[in-house]
Amino acid sequence: MTRGSDKTFPVDKLSALRLGRSLVAEVEASRPAYRAWVEIRPLRTHADNGARREGWTRTDAKRAFQLTHCEYVTEHLDGWDYDIGSNEIKRTLAADEAQLLVVLQDWGVPLSTTSES
Repeated sequence: MTRGSDKTFPVDKLSALRLGRSLVAEVEASRPAYRAWVEIRPLRTHADNGARREGWTRTDAKRAFQLTHCEYVTEHLDGWDYDIGSNEIKRTLAADEAQLLVVLQDWGVPLSTTSES
């Protein structure tokens, strides 16, 4: 992301993504009795795995990301079988932080609602 884009993406969220941590944002569900989330999962590389084996976390401003939008039946969320009746609405890859912002905007995900998972 360019320096100007950093102002668009909250710094704490951008830092978490660059460290390889997943973020989740709750979004509006398409039907009653459901809750929906978009998960942003940074893709890990061999360099990340090497750092992990050595006991540290590597930051990477050039990560790619997998995004998944799912809906869950509200009444099942508190139990072991939380995914009964769940639906994957869509999934895509973002090649970099700039494309990640575009996808989030296209999907209507407000950046202020993301949190670490």
